Amino acid sequence: MSADMPSQSTQRRFWWCAALTVATIFSLILVGGIVRATGAGMGCPDWPTCFGQWVPPTSEAQLPDNYQEIYAERGYADTTFNVRKTWTEYLNRLLGVFTGMTIFATLLFSIPYRRREPRIFWFSMVGFVLVGVQGWLGSQVVATNLHTGLITLHMLLAQVIVGVLIAALIRSGRANYRDIRIDRLPRLFYPLFIVAMVAGLLQLIMGTQVREAVDLIARSSNFQDRHLWIDNLPLVFAVHKYYAIALVGLNGWLIVSVLNHSDSRILRQLSIALGAFLLGTIAIGMSMDRLHMPMFSQPLHLLLASLIFGTQLAILLVLRHALEDDKANALREHESMASLSTGGV
Repeated sequence: MSADMPSQSTQRRFWWCAALTVATIFSLILVGGIVRATGAGMGCPDWPTCFGQWVPPTSEAQLPDNYQEIYAERGYADTTFNVRKTWTEYLNRLLGVFTGMTIFATLLFSIPYRRREPRIFWFSMVGFVLVGVQGWLGSQVVATNLHTGLITLHMLLAQVIVGVLIAALIRSGRANYRDIRIDRLPRLFYPLFIVAMVAGLLQLIMGTQVREAVDLIARSSNFQDRHLWIDNLPLVFAVHKYYAIALVGLNGWLIVSVLNHSDSRILRQLSIALGAFLLGTIAIGMSMDRLHMPMFSQPLHLLLASLIFGTQLAILLVLRHALEDDKANALREHESMASLSTGGV
């Protein structure tokens, strides 16, 4: 191990802390989906407190008699206290605070990498800053009474944070990819991989538009008559549904290409995970269509879509690092052979 590299114990601490942060953010995506699916987005009508308290009330009796008037004056349409919605949103916030703690620890453990692998430190720094921005954006979502554009931006920023931390994780484990041997991949593999990732993000954005439409329909029907919701969805729902078929086909080809051209254990595991997430997304999507939008479907659908993007990025980065190491090794061998030839002369 190079003298500039952190000790193995420090590397392990960084890896586990960064992995915990990624897992926590995925959990936040799931919980955020639950908050939205249950209509609990305004369960706490203020931020950072909840009904003006750091620990929210458990009954309406703990609130001022005129609390509805107070929040109505601030522009909130629904000011009625609902303990389930309040504590669902509050737990979502607590998980956000925990994410802030884990990303801060990740940044601290990345400091020893600054000299040898500065990208790991800077990825961690960017992730730390973006988590702060995400917290501020969450406060704006509450302040604007769940503005749909801000909700979409909030979700997309979560994908960026996950991507930055995955990049740091993959970079920190680069030594594990030096023995990966990859046969020549199809000529269009990398361009199509990028297309698949961009198309997946577009699908995610369309999915948020579908969710916004579902929210409007749910509120207008007082969250009743779920069997009628799909019939009232706009055209974007049909585009989102059939667009998924092309995405599954493209990702399936990419998975088969990786499995056929590499015997790497980590690449096989990531490829199989990507296939499982794709199948899970299809199953959940079909349940939404056939079972009239069951409450569990939307949060799981969003989580799986986020996992697909994260897994795609991990595969691409592992391949990139493995190819970079192959080129570096080939260059060293060439220079060594040239040196021997010169010495022989």
